[in-house]
Amino acid sequence: MLFVTIMTMNYYSYSAFKVIEKELKEKIVGCRINNITVINSHDFLCSLSMVKEEKLLVSLNHQHPFICLLDITSSDPTITGNLNENLRKYLREAFILSVDLIPNERILHFVLQKTNDYYDIEKRHLYLEFISQRANLVITDDQLKIIFALHYSPLTSARAILNNLLYSLPEAINLTPEEAPTLASLKINAQQYYKSAIEKHKKEKFLPLFRFIKSRIKALKRKIDILNREIDHAKLHLNDVDHGNMILALQNDYENMSAYLKNNNIVLDENLSLVGNANAFFKKYKKSKKTLEVANREIEKANQESNYLSYLLSSSNYMDDEDLLAITQELMPKKISKKKISSVKYGVVSFHNTKILFGKNAASNNELTFKVASRNDYFLHIKDYQGAHVIIKNANPDEESKLVAAEICLILSNKTAGEVMIAPMSNVKKGHALGEANLLNYQLIVLKQVRTSTIALLNKSR
Repeated sequence: MLFVTIMTMNYYSYSAFKVIEKELKEKIVGCRINNITVINSHDFLCSLSMVKEEKLLVSLNHQHPFICLLDITSSDPTITGNLNENLRKYLREAFILSVDLIPNERILHFVLQKTNDYYDIEKRHLYLEFISQRANLVITDDQLKIIFALHYSPLTSARAILNNLLYSLPEAINLTPEEAPTLASLKINAQQYYKSAIEKHKKEKFLPLFRFIKSRIKALKRKIDILNREIDHAKLHLNDVDHGNMILALQNDYENMSAYLKNNNIVLDENLSLVGNANAFFKKYKKSKKTLEVANREIEKANQESNYLSYLLSSSNYMDDEDLLAITQELMPKKISKKKISSVKYGVVSFHNTKILFGKNAASNNELTFKVASRNDYFLHIKDYQGAHVIIKNANPDEESKLVAAEICLILSNKTAGEVMIAPMSNVKKGHALGEANLLNYQLIVLKQVRTSTIALLNKSR
């Protein structure tokens, strides 16, 4: 997925922060910061005690820094490091006493109250500087002495930021008055940024896994190309059995033998007898037959593996860190620690008061279909392609639920159109391979285009 910046100048203008300040004053003052999740080197989330349905997203991205309360239900693992350590040390379990936007500055000032290790109540000040190209986070004690900053600057700079120095505001600049954006538009942009940030986080954290999958797919394609060339060459010798039989049949008929050899552009090996030449043709024929059998079998295996890896790559958009770690263990067991990792969980989508479940890899598919699904549920799978097992937990699902489940099958295989098989679980039998399912009888759902509403529904899956 490409990381595209879609924010406008209004998104981090002073007028935009006035809109944000109003909501923060109404919702988060008096809340305790329950937990902090660091997404990357400049983005983090705060979960709050009295705002259960939303989390506070803070982005100190130099290009477009912002802050916004967002409806985020997922619980992504935090990344370790200096930012994570200090945010947890100074902000976690702190109460928010006040939030104020510094007049004519894109700086939010939080006054916090926290109990220290000695059970003394201390005040802290958090300054979030949402200034393009100079975004920063500074934490001070109650005397405004700096105790942590995301970005420090030396004494020789125009504005020194170092521990134990007094915090001072940056030099004021003239802000051009701008029309205030709506809170709804700010949240839409922030939600899109968050989605991109999480996707980027996953791709960076699991870069070796994604590189391995893409490299393996390319290697399998090269293998298939080589095998197809071997097949083409082997097919040239499928008539060798006929040549061998004719040489044996005409070995005492010099005139017809010469004509046959000439018509078929055959040159006999002078070091071999006619019987020896015939046996050489038989040997080439047998070798070509064996090559065709082995090559076709290997091509089928390579296509299956390539399709499975492509399916994992597309469905990774709907996996969390734990799922991707389990995929890494499955595909690259020597690249991770020997610590036991739980299996990949299946995903859940709620639609029309019905749960639609989907697998995320072979083990997850196997668990879902043959342990979780009941006999009265419905099973769906993309036709003639590797993909997710999708289960509708309903004995009599409506047509719209079937359509959504079929679209999920296509989306998880990175397809926008295609055919999906659907059958009651009573018609599904376990195959020999892990995650393999055989359908005794099924119907087809033919889809010409996946709807964006189903993609949005899948993005909210848990």
